Amino acid sequence: MIGDFKLDINIEKLKKFENICINMSNKEKEDLKNELDKKALDKINTQVEKFSNKLDSRLDKEKIKIEKEYNKKIVDIEFNSKKQILAEYERENNELYILCTQKLVDYTNTNDYTELLKKIFNISYDALDSKENLKIYLTSKDKNKIDLTSYGDVEELDEKYIGGIILKNDHMIVDNTFLTNLKEKINGIKENF
Repeated sequence: MIGDFKLDINIEKLKKFENICINMSNKEKEDLKNELDKKALDKINTQVEKFSNKLDSRLDKEKIKIEKEYNKKIVDIEFNSKKQILAEYERENNELYILCTQKLVDYTNTNDYTELLKKIFNISYDALDSKENLKIYLTSKDKNKIDLTSYGDVEELDEKYIGGIILKNDHMIVDNTFLTNLKEKINGIKENF
């Protein structure tokens, strides 16, 4: 019996030892599992953060690209709108110019125009600082309507001036032609002879 008792004690000790080893093994296994889970989680979090940063960077770049494209389209739209408005303005000015030119050409064929031409000459003549070496420019049609040869040399003015008169001496030019006045009215600029 003593041998059995010793055997029971040894079995009991072995069982305790086995339980301790199993518990230690389970604890180490649990600790190792926790450590591996933590490392895996840290690695996953690091990868997620890297991916998130890359994604944010791509999104920022894409946002900048889209904003640039949007701003370019806005500029293009504004430029095209201004271009269309300018083209419409020029078209309307051209139509107005053509209409007024035709009305003025028609007017130059009236008796009222001949009287106006005389008044234009007198106003222009009075505006001169000197009456010496005077050249008088009239269209070929107007040269037949009014005789101004006693005031200076009469020369022919291009028909594009429609009507009116240009007086020129050594110091100044007085331009009272329909073309110049029409352009000044339509375009708001003074034409030079």
